[in-house]
Amino acid sequence: MFEEITASILVKVDLDGNQLSESEYSINPAGFTIHSAIHEVREDAGCILHLHTLDGTAVSSCLDGLLPLNQTAQFVTHDLAYHDYEGVALDHDERPRLQRDLGSKNHMILRNHGTLTVGRSVASAFERMYHLERACSMQVRTRMLGQTAYPVDQAVIDKNDRLFANADRAELRSTQLVWPPLLRKLDRIDPGYRN
Repeated sequence: MFEEITASILVKVDLDGNQLSESEYSINPAGFTIHSAIHEVREDAGCILHLHTLDGTAVSSCLDGLLPLNQTAQFVTHDLAYHDYEGVALDHDERPRLQRDLGSKNHMILRNHGTLTVGRSVASAFERMYHLERACSMQVRTRMLGQTAYPVDQAVIDKNDRLFANADRAELRSTQLVWPPLLRKLDRIDPGYRN
């Protein structure tokens, strides 16, 4: 189960899917296809996160995708890519299309599937995923209210795109401001994750 995962039981693999560490556990072939595709072409991909949450999958299944309805959504929409669903990702022939669709973006919605983020560090990939998933949840809640979304002026969206696009500032915020207190919190809740 996810809550039982610790650093010591993670399985190390190479780009061909060969297991590099001893483990009683095997790898998820579909997860390998997606993650290896990105690691193969993105040297800056220190960490890739991929989720199938309720709200992330709901937005991934919507024709409109993620809309810039609020500040949180605008935090990611400038850096957001989409990849069409091709079925369970077991076919390595899908990798070039994943690579092409992601390009240099760091947030991706996998249509009818889920969400994905890329970061230079675990901290930046986590923070990106946090904002992407929050934006999806906010959109699901807003849309449940019906046609009540208050419009955002395109000039404001463009202004926020420029503000949020500074990758170096985002990495610094993630690694120095956001990640350390999260680790301290995890240490208080369950320090065993470090094993």
